[in-house]
Amino acid sequence: MPRLALLLVSLLFNSIILAQPANPVTVDARPFREVALPDRGTAPANVIAPNDSRIAAEVTARVARIHAEVGGTVKLGQLLLELDDTDYRLALAQADAQVKAAQARVALTEHRLQQALSLRKKQFVSDDAVLELQTGVQAAKADLDVAQAQQAVAARNVEKCRIIAPFAGVVLERQAQAGALAAPGTILLRLVDLAPPKIEAHIPTAQADDLPHASELLFTSQGQRYPARLLRLSPVVDVVARTRLARLRFTDAAAPPGSSGLLHWEGASNQLPAELLVKRDQTLGAFVVENGRARFKPAPDAQEGRPFTMNLPPQTLVITRGQQGVNDGQPVTVERAR
Repeated sequence: MPRLALLLVSLLFNSIILAQPANPVTVDARPFREVALPDRGTAPANVIAPNDSRIAAEVTARVARIHAEVGGTVKLGQLLLELDDTDYRLALAQADAQVKAAQARVALTEHRLQQALSLRKKQFVSDDAVLELQTGVQAAKADLDVAQAQQAVAARNVEKCRIIAPFAGVVLERQAQAGALAAPGTILLRLVDLAPPKIEAHIPTAQADDLPHASELLFTSQGQRYPARLLRLSPVVDVVARTRLARLRFTDAAAPPGSSGLLHWEGASNQLPAELLVKRDQTLGAFVVENGRARFKPAPDAQEGRPFTMNLPPQTLVITRGQQGVNDGQPVTVERAR
């Protein structure tokens, strides 16, 4: 009986001890808005013109006249260069003559067919003869189609001797020399579009999904800062570089085409410093203070030794000292909260 009483007293004493709250742990804490760092990213970028064309000859001819020089601006449709079109004009004249001859043959065969149809009513011409004349008309029309196609080719070759600006731009290079022989594919001029340039950036795959939600985009080059706006982000990942291609436009002043630099952005999420990261039950996260107790907040994407993303209300107190020694739900005393 005494043993039973002793056991009851012992259980009662232990329950009283367990019921007593643990001594609070002293920690430092600061509001989330003061501790959090903006999620910043950078990527190499270049400024490209909408069109950067190397205009080449399409026919074989000598360069006759040059109307555009390096550094000059040209308008859409402006004449840049002329090739000697003498041979091609002769070919066009020959094609015109062939078309006229084919038209005459069509007219002659149609006239003969009409006569034969009139005579067939009087049974002076057989059905076979009429059929032969009808076939002759069809053949003459086919010859006319061939002649007209050759005429169109000859006329197109004459047009190709006049090099026209496909867009408004600036002449950056001129390889053509007056009197030199140009062949199909020979580069004559390099023309760069005057339309507003674009930014091309190669975004690391791990950061690409955050780019459309970025709060600020800046292109920097030669110490200059240029605000930008995302136009599109490729869904395809470059297998070698492990990046995704992004195209952006300038929202204010634009850097000149050909400039290289860096694209900077601030993500919509916030990051906490790496030293605040703790691990509990194989889960990484951070401790905050709620109602006088430490509460563990998991960070699923966190990596040890690196800042980690966490979104909390701005006024939430984040434990900045003593976080390694507390557990979830443990009472804490905040020594410094500023």
